Amino acid sequence: MAGFKDDIDEMDEELDLDGDEGGDDFSFDDDEEGGGKSKKGKSEGGGFNRESYYVYKDKLVQLSGTIRPKERSKEGKVMTLDFKTDEKIYSVVMDDMGKKLTTSCFQELLVTGLVSKVSEKEYTISIKTYI
Repeated sequence: MAGFKDDIDEMDEELDLDGDEGGDDFSFDDDEEGGGKSKKGKSEGGGFNRESYYVYKDKLVQLSGTIRPKERSKEGKVMTLDFKTDEKIYSVVMDDMGKKLTTSCFQELLVTGLVSKVSEKEYTISIKTYI
């Protein structure tokens, strides 16, 4: 077993010698060396920003709220709908499901749909299912 300890000591000495050469610098900051371009970190705006990415993309969500008419024709027929939750009001996309929901005005529903951001305060929802 004494020979085993000597092998470990020799290996430690070799590792120390390799580390003293200075060739292996694992620094990721280019500014310390004085040359090259500086890289922006995620906190500086160069990385992926989850909040801004998902705000502008369509999201499949489940919401609870009330369906209500937004616009009516001269005859009183519902033309467009809003879906009002506790937090926001969404304009309902008038596809087949939107047209089907025109008969369900002022009912509380649990809906699943794709939400899109139109502007800072305007959102649309394309309803896929409802209960």
